[in-house]
Amino acid sequence: MTDLIIIDITEKENTLLDDMQQIKEITGSGTLVVKNPSQKSRLWNLEGDVKENINTSLQKKLDIGLINPGEEYKNEYNVEELKGPTLKVEETFDTARSILDRVNKAFLYNNNNECKLKIELTNPLEIPISNIIIQRDIPSIFQNLELSKPSVGEAKVVEEGGKRMINWKVDSLGANQTSQLTLLCNAMVNERKDQALGELQVNYLIEGYQRTMINPGVRGLTDSLSGVTRDEGANPGTWDCNVEFINESEFQVRLEEVEVSHKITTGDEVVVSEQPNNELNPDDFWDHDFQVESPNVPQLETKITFTPLYKVTKRVIGEIKKESTFYPVLSSEIEKVITPPEVDAYANTDMKIKNIIPNLGTANINSIEIFDQLPKDFIPPQLKEISLNIENPEGEIKVHEREELIEQMTIEPEDQDPDNSHDILVKLDNLAKYFVPNSKMIMTYDLLAKNPKPEVKYNTPVEIRANTSIPGKFFVISPPEEPIIKIKYVKRKLKTLKSIRPGMSAGEFDITIRVQNKGAVELENIEVIDRIPSGFKLTECQETEGLNYEVKSVNNESEIVFSMDELKGKESVSIKFTCSGEGDYPRTEPTVVVKGRSAAAAKKSAESMQPTGPSVSEVSKRKEGELHEIFLKIDKKINSGINARQLGETLESLRDDLPPGPVLHQFMRFARDLKEKADKMIVGSYEDEVRAKIEEFKAKYS
Repeated sequence: MTDLIIIDITEKENTLLDDMQQIKEITGSGTLVVKNPSQKSRLWNLEGDVKENINTSLQKKLDIGLINPGEEYKNEYNVEELKGPTLKVEETFDTARSILDRVNKAFLYNNNNECKLKIELTNPLEIPISNIIIQRDIPSIFQNLELSKPSVGEAKVVEEGGKRMINWKVDSLGANQTSQLTLLCNAMVNERKDQALGELQVNYLIEGYQRTMINPGVRGLTDSLSGVTRDEGANPGTWDCNVEFINESEFQVRLEEVEVSHKITTGDEVVVSEQPNNELNPDDFWDHDFQVESPNVPQLETKITFTPLYKVTKRVIGEIKKESTFYPVLSSEIEKVITPPEVDAYANTDMKIKNIIPNLGTANINSIEIFDQLPKDFIPPQLKEISLNIENPEGEIKVHEREELIEQMTIEPEDQDPDNSHDILVKLDNLAKYFVPNSKMIMTYDLLAKNPKPEVKYNTPVEIRANTSIPGKFFVISPPEEPIIKIKYVKRKLKTLKSIRPGMSAGEFDITIRVQNKGAVELENIEVIDRIPSGFKLTECQETEGLNYEVKSVNNESEIVFSMDELKGKESVSIKFTCSGEGDYPRTEPTVVVKGRSAAAAKKSAESMQPTGPSVSEVSKRKEGELHEIFLKIDKKINSGINARQLGETLESLRDDLPPGPVLHQFMRFARDLKEKADKMIVGSYEDEVRAKIEEFKAKYS
């Protein structure tokens, strides 16, 4: 049986990754073992040399000494300055797997989140990594598990100690090979707190590999025989000699040097000096013949250098543990506060709407869309009258004053006609650093109830759509009960009085009709109709502000029709006119018709709600020359050959010269987009694109 001394190197690397897969801690250790595998041969005077001990706690020279058969020498050491584990592990968890171009990292509260977990193993070495075992916790919120078959190894979901986990075993991952495992699952998150995704543990073995640069070797002695044979030669005074070395051990040894010296009167004479460098198995021998001249039996001494041979085995045992990643939960609500919650029918009532949107989750809200519907019979606000504020622990942010946060604000249709319902759309972006958990957004505006009817149900639905900085599916929510503007029925009370008295001249009669609104609500679009008897005609009508009249022929008679837009509660109006004819003026009772809101009244209401400043079109008419000069200046700048940043700065410098409003917001956003393109020159197709955009804004101001 031929043995070799076994030098065994086992190094361990233990890595702890944090929730972001960054190295939180990595430690290394090693064990150097020198084994005597023989059943009977001892080893002694053993000395070790690791040659290179950088990044270890080992000494270069090891005093091993004696090792009996079947025993071993052990030396443990630290491995220092490890940069990372050998096996590369990457975990990706996506909460919206249907969106393919990005990895979403937030759960939607009380929604079905379609998730995907991907675990990727990469072997960067030129040798295989074996005995890989991956264990990944699967928290209870994940259901409907679908585990794909990995490209290498076998995987299954198991339950151990009441916990579910993925168990993936890979016997061998080849050199420079990558393998993936995918788990599809659904998560219904019903808690507004960060959700744990589960811990990961990977164990592996790399045979024939080490993390340090040590290259150990040993030298020593074991069982052997050596000696010199002296035979007197054929001629007197000459001796035929032979030096011999026999390997008496169970080890393979290397005979490195043999020296024989002859003692003579003047000292020692070297008669043999050989470097055989022969490897001898157990019971093998080496010998060498030589002659010595000596009158007597020569006194010879030998010096033999040999060492048992060894082999080195090495491996790395690795373990990677990853702490659970926690994903935030996106959650919000929308409450529509209507003040007053109930208004009088047939009345004009000033109202205030407040939409309260709290951030109830643990994720920052980066973008939000608000869809607010207003019913007919109500006059909507103007855009400039809508207030948007975020209240967070650091204070209040006036979002409506921050152009960079406003993507879109519209009211459709763009009128204030109460005969139309209206939709308010607000889209905000870049809110993440403001709309943090435990903050809230408040949207407020004024609303005017315009003669609402008691039999109509005035629903005013509102919906929000929120998202995070990495946009996934929208978190969509409305109030649990659709908001309604309640209408209180108020009786209308109307009184008419009429007097007829002779005029100043014969045949003249002065007629006075008084219409009194005895109720508490306005009466709109009123007609007062009075018959002019046959034989009489209208000769005079006293002018009254807000009162119009016309005379109509009806069945060979005439009637005078007075019309007014509005008569407020508890007020009255007197109508005076004179008719002339022959005979007595017969009395008839006037007819009062309340038609309700008219087109004229609606127009008047809309005009009353118009902004005090000029509209875009009005500004355009008044400053047509100035606007022409502004866009001419922009055109010259482009012709001069400038870059995108310079043009953006030019546009921003013109801000105070342009009319305010949504178009200005869009123009300034375009300026910021240009500045982001920095030194990109405005030439060629890009110049055409920029000019087209400028012309588009110019047209909006025309």
